[in-house]
Amino acid sequence: MARKHTPSYTIEFPLHIPLWQQHRLEKKFNIARRLYNSCLGEALKRHKAVKSDKRYRALLKEPKSKERHKKLADIRSNYGFSEYGIHYFVKEAQYKFKEHIGSLEAQKLATRAFQTVEKLHFGKSKKVYFKHAKDAISVENKSNQTGLRYREENILWGDKPTRKNPKPKNWLCIPISPKKEDEYAHQALLDKTKYVRILKREVRGKTRYFVQLIQEGYPPTKRNRKVAHDETKRVGIDIGTSTIAISSDSLVELRELAPECHNDEKELRRIQRKMDRSKRSTNPDNFHKNGTIKKGSLTWKYSKRYERLRQKRKERYRKVAGRRKMSHEKLANDILTLGSDIRVETMRFQSLQKRAKNTTRNNTNGKINRKRRFGKSIAKRAPAMLLTIIERKLKYQERELKKIDTYATKASQFNHVTGKYEKKQLSERWNDFGELRIQRDLYSAFLIANTKETLDSVDIELCNAKWANFIEMHHGEIERLKQSKSKTMRWFIA
Repeated sequence: MARKHTPSYTIEFPLHIPLWQQHRLEKKFNIARRLYNSCLGEALKRHKAVKSDKRYRALLKEPKSKERHKKLADIRSNYGFSEYGIHYFVKEAQYKFKEHIGSLEAQKLATRAFQTVEKLHFGKSKKVYFKHAKDAISVENKSNQTGLRYREENILWGDKPTRKNPKPKNWLCIPISPKKEDEYAHQALLDKTKYVRILKREVRGKTRYFVQLIQEGYPPTKRNRKVAHDETKRVGIDIGTSTIAISSDSLVELRELAPECHNDEKELRRIQRKMDRSKRSTNPDNFHKNGTIKKGSLTWKYSKRYERLRQKRKERYRKVAGRRKMSHEKLANDILTLGSDIRVETMRFQSLQKRAKNTTRNNTNGKINRKRRFGKSIAKRAPAMLLTIIERKLKYQERELKKIDTYATKASQFNHVTGKYEKKQLSERWNDFGELRIQRDLYSAFLIANTKETLDSVDIELCNAKWANFIEMHHGEIERLKQSKSKTMRWFIA
């Protein structure tokens, strides 16, 4: 009988442990890394065996059908290329380290390794990477019954002390001590714990350990959190690579995504240049005279200065990632205060990261245009992460993010006054309505908010009813943007 899926959320605590416990924890992490790498290597072998099968290659050329899908699955199963096949493989390897890593914890490592190779198998990734000794790795359980578990404000891992063995070498008992004033943490600990995840991170050059408890249910509501539970209040979102336009009955706003991450670019470029100069000076034989790297297998040597710079760069990226996530969490909370019926266009941000296929020329000077698109902006702003956060927060209210059909609606081209579609260049930031000029992104958000329940067309009658209120708030937002200190935001209304 299949297990009933229940909602869950995660709460994290830092671990303050003595040196002897850190050594035991490091030993467990090292064993987990070896198990993961062995599972990854075995999954790669089975992946290559499946891909080299003549029947499998012939079936891939046939048209898609249920029979073809079943035959492909049978071939993969015959080679043991499945999640349970890797579980069976890790069973023997885990038995040698059963005093340190439990069977369920090993199965989770095997699952992650298989899923990594599975992405490669189906063309969703180009390469897989083994875990280096310095790479961070996490270990988690499947339940809270045995092995790594949470009991009475303590994280337990390993065999318990007994009379015969009062001081087992693999035993860990780590207390969790949330702050007294942290009401959220104390309320979360009252919920049932599904399983425990333990991980390590490098923070300011030092190794820190953390534990994540995956709790059953919905997270406690914070005192200062405002959430709109009214399903009749619609919110339209037009999200781009660097900005987001929001339209609702009470607010029309154009905001920059993760503006806090903008100030670190210059410093990161300086660090990268220093690292490049250091690498070239210590490895002169690995470069051609024109500065390009030689092909083939090369041996690289890194100076102490290079390692310090690499550590500094890593710390910068960690801080940027933390600020970006915090910015998205705050923005998601602001959007949820406007309404619970949130609508957005379906977008494939991965396709926007790819280089342009066709070569084009500039109409003004005749030069060839760059094929680079929005990869750098998407990596810095992470628009898909914001949508994931909004979707997660809506699930806590037992609602979902409504994604309209982009190709059917064409919100960026539609004019609800004339009922016609007009294609525009990306540089065109305004829509003309006679005497009125409406900012393109804000107007798209307005149309997305007023789509029909089928999510495939715009409700023109609803747009006409809310048009006057939208225009008033739109003009107020444009005046605010004109006074903005951000060059990015002023460009969108230029």
